[in-house]
Amino acid sequence: MRLKKTAFIGLSTVMLAGVAAGCGDGGGKNGPSASGGSNGAGTVSNKNITLMRSYHASMEQFKGGDTINSNKLVNVLKQKSGFNVKYESLPKDNADQKVSIILASGDVPDILWVSGKSNYFKLAQQGAFEPLDELIKTYIPNMATYLPAEIAEAAKLDGKMYGIPNRVAQKVGNGILERSDIMKELGLKDPATLDDMYTTLKTIKEKKNIAPLTGTGGSPGSFMGSFLPYAAAYGVGTSTVVRDGKLEFSWVQPEYKEFLTTMRKWYAEGLIDQEFAINKDVKDKIINGTAAFSSVYWADAYTIDNSMKEKKNGGTLQYIAPITGKNGQSGFQVEGIPNGYIVIPKQAKNKEGAAAYINYILSAETDTFLTYGIEGEDYKVENGQPVQTAEQSNNIPWRTLYFFGDTDPSFNARLKAKGFLPYYEPLLAFKQNREETAYAPAIEAYDTKYTELRNYTEENALKFIMGKRDLGEFDKFVQEFNAKGGKAAIDAMNVWFTKKK
Repeated sequence: MRLKKTAFIGLSTVMLAGVAAGCGDGGGKNGPSASGGSNGAGTVSNKNITLMRSYHASMEQFKGGDTINSNKLVNVLKQKSGFNVKYESLPKDNADQKVSIILASGDVPDILWVSGKSNYFKLAQQGAFEPLDELIKTYIPNMATYLPAEIAEAAKLDGKMYGIPNRVAQKVGNGILERSDIMKELGLKDPATLDDMYTTLKTIKEKKNIAPLTGTGGSPGSFMGSFLPYAAAYGVGTSTVVRDGKLEFSWVQPEYKEFLTTMRKWYAEGLIDQEFAINKDVKDKIINGTAAFSSVYWADAYTIDNSMKEKKNGGTLQYIAPITGKNGQSGFQVEGIPNGYIVIPKQAKNKEGAAAYINYILSAETDTFLTYGIEGEDYKVENGQPVQTAEQSNNIPWRTLYFFGDTDPSFNARLKAKGFLPYYEPLLAFKQNREETAYAPAIEAYDTKYTELRNYTEENALKFIMGKRDLGEFDKFVQEFNAKGGKAAIDAMNVWFTKKK
């Protein structure tokens, strides 16, 4: 794969070098020490902890007699931390209902995972969780380096923190993926602007007789992600935009109509795959060369590249910078916003012990151990840095069950071991746009209507682009959108946003 090199190519090397510094006894066979995990934290006498986490597919990947409570990694964690921890899992289905039942019963774990912003804030409002501010000050000093302050702030209710957001290290998802061999064959330069893209697509269609731009619209939410870089070129690549100091839905702005008008033109001229509205996947079209551009997730780019190498069809790939519009607007939406929380139930029997164990897991030393496993068995050290093969990484997939969220070093190390890093890192250099509502607390009038409003927007966007609805009806669509709850939703969100400012 011929991916563009960026200043970020060395990012994981820098991160891993820092991680490697803790890979002596701490990250090796002896595992992380209790003192390293609780440095600066208050001590606790009761180290019996019950922990109930969300379901994860890794639970099905234990081999032999190993279980979540008995395996080579958790045994080291228990030994070195001094905590006697009993892990349990919420069910795969109806987990929120199970959480409510557990909290109502009074027989609660000391640490509990709660999914969904709305569910978390609803339960916090009902007094189901212990406020964490004082516990964090005394027992969880590692919070300071684990979680960005703004993410922590977004988890507060009435100024108090009731849950630790499950940190997501992934910063980017999709990028514009290009069949660079087709571009080279035709002597074309990478498009930088909307006009460039239009000219490039026209040339490819004329020379190769293909619809050069493909995307997905066959699943709810997929159209937004697939065509996001083109909407972003008009400044409406996020769900909301700021207008006169207030938030407004991007999907009802005049700029969104401009975006749709351009996509309608491209579609009518055969520059966009005529099947895009029913596509649920674009990998085969990129692999087979029946399309030259698409917005593609980095893990899918890895799959596409490997498939082309196996087929030996001469195909090469690269991510290109998001194209810019007339005002220089471009980019993808910032990723990595948590949607899960680690809480200590109000009726927990060992709140201090729970906090101290969270701190232990959040330590850099423990993170290194969970990232790589046991030195000499799950990885080796070369030139002072840990080296782990994909096979070694895949032999302990269940290690992620013991994290309380991603760290950058751990996330990058796992991607490196599995071969994903060359496809993820180039995207980090590209412009990212912030969606303000991602940092809001639960707002019922907005949260309960968002998916319906998004789906209605997508349904009509497909019609507008394919000519099944005339763009002269865009104002009518806006009226319909607001009648479905769009105005009420954004008004409710602005109560928070204007106070925040």
